[in-house]
Amino acid sequence: MDARPAFPARWFPLLLATPQMLIVFLFFLWPAVKAIAWSFYLVRPFGNGSRFVGLDNYLRILTDDSFYASLRATLVFTAGSTLLAVTIALALAACLELDVRARRLLRSIFIWPYAVAGVVVGIVLKVLINPVTGLLAFLNQFWPGVWAPHLIGAQAMLALIAAFAWTQVPLNFILFSAALQRIPADLMGAAAIDGAGPWRRFIDIQLPMIAPALLLAGVINVIEAFTHGFGLVDALTQGGPGRSTAILAYQIYSDGFIGLDLSGSSALSVVLMLFIVALTLLQLRFFRQGEGRW
Repeated sequence: MDARPAFPARWFPLLLATPQMLIVFLFFLWPAVKAIAWSFYLVRPFGNGSRFVGLDNYLRILTDDSFYASLRATLVFTAGSTLLAVTIALALAACLELDVRARRLLRSIFIWPYAVAGVVVGIVLKVLINPVTGLLAFLNQFWPGVWAPHLIGAQAMLALIAAFAWTQVPLNFILFSAALQRIPADLMGAAAIDGAGPWRRFIDIQLPMIAPALLLAGVINVIEAFTHGFGLVDALTQGGPGRSTAILAYQIYSDGFIGLDLSGSSALSVVLMLFIVALTLLQLRFFRQGEGRW
């Protein structure tokens, strides 16, 4: 029996996919092609022509200290937010696998933050971390200047990491909950009969068996931090103080739309694209190597 869907005409599936293909082409493929092309040209910002310069744009950004400062901020932001989001989501998912009341309600509550846009989170958090009227403003009454995220780069980065991790916890929680529920109940019951407590069962049984979900969540979070951190940074810190939170995604926007350096921002976007492609290939390699062990 043929399980494939039957269409009235061979072109009908292509017709159904045409709107999505147009969206992908207009908003993803075409901008990527233009960025690659512009990275080899010196493009004038007001449409007065362009001149081919080869790899000069790449050499210029690779010899610019601001690029390495932005790369360092991106790595700190990515590592911190990924580690925090994975840890919190794993703890929540593991706790709900115990005999907890209202588990279904709690699962729904933990998923809700995924519907909140990063820009909204940034605007709300900007009010909450205000050193004069925010939640931690009372610290400055006892130790003046101890809480000043608008002046201290480390505090601004911590706030940024916490906010972005909060947006990534729901997706990680879904992945980990689904992976934990796939573990056979007989296996967990046998371990409990043998005297293994919840912590020992989590370390020896649950954690190794959800390793693919951990890897997938980590890679997704890293790619999200590289690509989708712009909205949060723009709403919360605008790359400051002192460019300490100007991650690569925000640096591309700042160079291209504020500094009007279309060529440099295009080259920087290509570099970011290469980072993402490398991460994706690394993910596929780990999954292929782990298929025999998981």
